[in-house]
Amino acid sequence: MGLKKMLGIITVIIVFVFGLMLATSYAWYSYENASTSFDVVTANDEVEIVYQSGEYIDTENAIPILESDVDRYSDKYDFNIKVLNIVPNNEMVAKVGLIDIEISDELKKVDQLLGDSPFRVELFYQGNMVGKSVSGKELVSSSYEFGDVVLSNDMDNQFEFRVYLLDNNGNQTNLMNQRFQAKIDVNVISRVSTKIKKVDGADIHISSIVIDGKDSKYMPVDGYYDMKYVCKMGSNLSWDTMTSSLHYQSGSYMGDSCDLNFTTSNNKYYIKDVSVGSYVNYVGNNGCVGTACHGENANYHNQFNQGYCSSEDNHFAMSGYRVLYVKDDTAYLVSAGSPECICIHDNKASSKCDNSIDHVEDVFDSMNQLALKYCNSSYAYGGVCNSSSSWILNYEDIRQVLDNYSFSSCNGVKDSKCGLSNDLLDIGSYYWYYDGKSHLMNYWNPVIRGFSSNKISNYGIRPVIRLDSNVLVVSGDGSLENPYVLGK
Repeated sequence: MGLKKMLGIITVIIVFVFGLMLATSYAWYSYENASTSFDVVTANDEVEIVYQSGEYIDTENAIPILESDVDRYSDKYDFNIKVLNIVPNNEMVAKVGLIDIEISDELKKVDQLLGDSPFRVELFYQGNMVGKSVSGKELVSSSYEFGDVVLSNDMDNQFEFRVYLLDNNGNQTNLMNQRFQAKIDVNVISRVSTKIKKVDGADIHISSIVIDGKDSKYMPVDGYYDMKYVCKMGSNLSWDTMTSSLHYQSGSYMGDSCDLNFTTSNNKYYIKDVSVGSYVNYVGNNGCVGTACHGENANYHNQFNQGYCSSEDNHFAMSGYRVLYVKDDTAYLVSAGSPECICIHDNKASSKCDNSIDHVEDVFDSMNQLALKYCNSSYAYGGVCNSSSSWILNYEDIRQVLDNYSFSSCNGVKDSKCGLSNDLLDIGSYYWYYDGKSHLMNYWNPVIRGFSSNKISNYGIRPVIRLDSNVLVVSGDGSLENPYVLGK
């Protein structure tokens, strides 16, 4: 027999033995799955989802694997969820599952015969299992939900689906190379208040949502709604209309299932009832010009450089309008930064300021006239723009804020790490305020994070607007990204 012919016969035998081993022994592993190199990004108003290997699962399980080898050899489908629409003191709840499921007939048969199928699909969140399918009966339908997860606002939430065929020490030849296809499905179903003590263990499941008589997959996030609910185990839920968030109150039960019914609210929500510090979509119209009327700061460039007065080294930290305090049944707004800079100097001094006040003794009246430009009579106290509805930030306004805050002593020395810790007052840059005690215009010094005495310089002004008691909130949640919208 020639050498070439002998080598050919040996090769055929090796191939035959290899095939026999593959068909009869499940200790043989083909290769470790390589990770794919492309990302698929989807997003809605609430979250952004990045799929590292696509949002579709498409697998053929060639070799059953031992339980100890699942972590290494199972098919893996990773994705991250990042929260976009962050509401203070709230976390989002996402429901994760599979839709458009297609499963081969052989896998369906074993699912119908066995209560515990060797074909497994598991969902992990941050390395911990959320849910799994151990019965193929669950996967015969076109969709399957693996569980609800409370998402962190502070990181990319990491998820992983694992798909594999478990070695059950039996003849599973007919289950090899069977196809399973599905699409990963993520839905934001609610917000959970972090101020409320959470139920230990599993989240409460929302089995149905109806909004004004129509079925919905999502909680309402725009507009104001009243909620009625029915929970199988009698959990106690509440709906925060202002923040569009679902609260699980004490007396709730883990694993409970609840039906929610929302109807457009006929109740009225007033700006005087919101939290101090909330952002408000307010526009002045009594003589101000351009984007400054919306509260955009002087020398504004972009969200990373939100303007300054006096020194480019000290930028404003935010723009727009905020609720400064609530008193006498009305809300008082203040510019979050300074819409314009004003230079104060006496008539003997020279100045290159574009906007200036020549006589120190006229400063207070002149400042109030400037602030009056940012009034809006539609919402102003008494419906009129005058000295009772708009003025420059003064000592009485600051005192209302200081009632709840104090200076850090720092051993009697103030520096950039000390001073007043309150972002309604410490806004990153210099601004004027009127001291009713000394009858002088003093200023906020961002370097020492405290108030300093009268100085001739170019600082910002902060209009204070007193709103009428009947001003309503018609939408928004008071966050920087979604400020309250006013109405009457």
